[in-house]
Amino acid sequence: MIPRRFALYLLPLVGLLASPPAGAGDPAHEWLMKMSRAARTLDYDGIFVYQHDTRLEAMRILHRLEKGGPQERLVALNGAAREIIRNEREVLCYLPDENSVVVEHRKADGKSFPGLVPEQLQNLDENYQIQLGKTGRIAGRTAQLVIIRPRDEYRYGYQLWADTKTGLLLKADLLDIQDKILEQVMFVQVAIGVPIPAAALKPGIAGEGYTWHRSDDAPPAPGAQNWAATRLPKGFKLTTHMVRISPVRKRPVEHLVYSDGLAAVSVFIEKLEKDAKAGIQGASRMGAVHAFGARANDHHVTAVGEVPAATAALIGGSVTPSGE
Repeated sequence: MIPRRFALYLLPLVGLLASPPAGAGDPAHEWLMKMSRAARTLDYDGIFVYQHDTRLEAMRILHRLEKGGPQERLVALNGAAREIIRNEREVLCYLPDENSVVVEHRKADGKSFPGLVPEQLQNLDENYQIQLGKTGRIAGRTAQLVIIRPRDEYRYGYQLWADTKTGLLLKADLLDIQDKILEQVMFVQVAIGVPIPAAALKPGIAGEGYTWHRSDDAPPAPGAQNWAATRLPKGFKLTTHMVRISPVRKRPVEHLVYSDGLAAVSVFIEKLEKDAKAGIQGASRMGAVHAFGARANDHHVTAVGEVPAATAALIGGSVTPSGE
C-alpha cells in the first residue's frame, strides 16, 4: 500500500534481483506484470483516496515518462498542503506546516500507488497464492481483480484492480490474515495517456524561507555491513544496504531493507550519543505499519514496514553486529 506519512515516501523499498518471474504465462501473473509496466511507462493524471483507520486522505498524482526517466508530482488535497516531487535523481518533500523541505538523493523507485507492483515477480508463489478474481468498475473504468493471499502470518494479502485497457492499477486493498481490509487506496478520477506539461510537474510551493534538509548517501565499501538480522521469515532476503546521513540529525544511519518481493521491512541502526534518549522501544503501530525498536549495545535499532507486528518484531529483535 502507499506509505502512511509523507516521510515514509523517502524509504526506498527495493525489489529483488532480475530473474524470470514465477508463473510467467499464467493470467494472474500476466496482469501483475501489466500493472508494474503501466505504472512506470504511462503518462497519467489522477486523484485517489487513501483510507486507513478512520481517516480518509485525498491526493493528486501526475506522472510523466521522459527520456531521463519518470517524473512525478504528488499533492495532498486535504489536511496539510504537502507535496512530493520525484525524479530519477532525487525525492523532494515539501512540508509547509513545518516550514521545511526534505531532499533525498535517490531516484523515484515506484513503490507507491499506483506503482505498488515490483518489476521482478520471481519467487512470489513461494510465499503467496495468486489468482484472478472478477471484473469490476473503478473510476468509471472496467477493472480486473487479482487476489494475492499470504501463505503464512508474516505478510499481508492484497486485492489489486487493474484497468483492462492499459493495465494501470486503479485500486488496492491491503488485507490481514483473516482477509479484513486494513487499508484501501483507489482512483476516483484518472486520465491515462494524456499529455502532462512540464509546468504541471513543478512544485506549487516555493519553499522560500524554509529549512532544507539534505541527505547525503554514503555508498558502503565492500564488507562495510556492520549489522544484520539473524532471524527472517521465510522468503525475506536482504535487498538493500546503505549508510545514510540523517537529513535532520546529520548523523550516519545504517539502513537495511529485507523483502520477499512484495512486503518489505526497513531496519535503521543509529549509534546513541551519550545520555541521548532512545527511539521506539518494543512494538508500535500506525494502522497497518508496524515498528519494533530495541537497544543493541550502544546503538538503537528500529524495524518498520507495512507488515504484521510479528514480522517487525522477529526481524528487529534479531539485529546484531555482523559476525556475532
